[in-house]
Amino acid sequence: MKIQSKLGNETLLRHEKTAFLCSRKTPDGLEYLVGKWILGLSPEHDCVMCGNQSPMERAVFTTLLQRGIPTILCLAETMPSRWGDDVRTALGEGRLLIVTHCDASVHNVTARSAFDRNVLMMSLAQKIVVGCCTKGGKLERALAGFDNVEYLDNGQPWLDMAEKAKSEPARKEPKPSRLSQWSRALKLKRGTVYLDFNDSGAETYFKITHSVKAAGGGYDREKLFFDRKELAELLAAMRLLDGKLRSGEPVPQGLVVQSLSGDVAFGVSMEGGAALLAMTQRKEYGGGKLRVQTVRLLAGELPMLVKGVEEALEAW
Repeated sequence: MKIQSKLGNETLLRHEKTAFLCSRKTPDGLEYLVGKWILGLSPEHDCVMCGNQSPMERAVFTTLLQRGIPTILCLAETMPSRWGDDVRTALGEGRLLIVTHCDASVHNVTARSAFDRNVLMMSLAQKIVVGCCTKGGKLERALAGFDNVEYLDNGQPWLDMAEKAKSEPARKEPKPSRLSQWSRALKLKRGTVYLDFNDSGAETYFKITHSVKAAGGGYDREKLFFDRKELAELLAAMRLLDGKLRSGEPVPQGLVVQSLSGDVAFGVSMEGGAALLAMTQRKEYGGGKLRVQTVRLLAGELPMLVKGVEEALEAW
């Protein structure tokens, strides 16, 4: 993934950059937290990367232009031909760069282009600031693997006035959703595969975690993520592979399942006289950065995983 088009001051890419991202749904009080963060920025020391998709991201972009903060606007569609007066002014003054990873064929924002735009921003930034991240949403998936993240909405108790807390009845914790309670554990010859959902009620994705005891103690965990359509395609691919492996037929070359969290490729090798299946999810973050996660299991164990995914789809 790389930048396809640029407009404006390209030297901003050489600055130390902070990427701002935010889910569409935001809690009460977030405007105050984001406003406080922006007030701490200065035109002399900061450069912020942001999109203009969620309402909060659009508000942040407008405020950055108003305050004269050097800004890199990252689009999830092809470069438009027209801009508003505030954007043209910022471009003329050299304090704005507009970039996009999309070519001329992407005229509208899609789930994939928005996801890839966020990942590109995070890979180019030295720091990531998140206004709010919806649990189980696409932003949470994109943030997997990044540790240079600051969350503005992290449950600060000082947001709620003490008097208000006294006067209002205690809030009841929401009941866990049906999907969030669903899980399976598959005991394999090499570790354990856990199947479960991350479900916020707004967006849901399925997670396959392969946990293997590490040599130095603790556990190594490889995680694959899928939405419902992607999981159905994974199931079809696994059924095909299971049939080929059972009959001794050659495994199809170039079999790939596409996913926002990274496309999944399959490979078969021999280990101790037994066929070993590897499912590898690879996501390019730009700048040479990769997220590569691999789940490995014996070919004879594949039916267990197929059955688990079938049950997950039935529950979903």
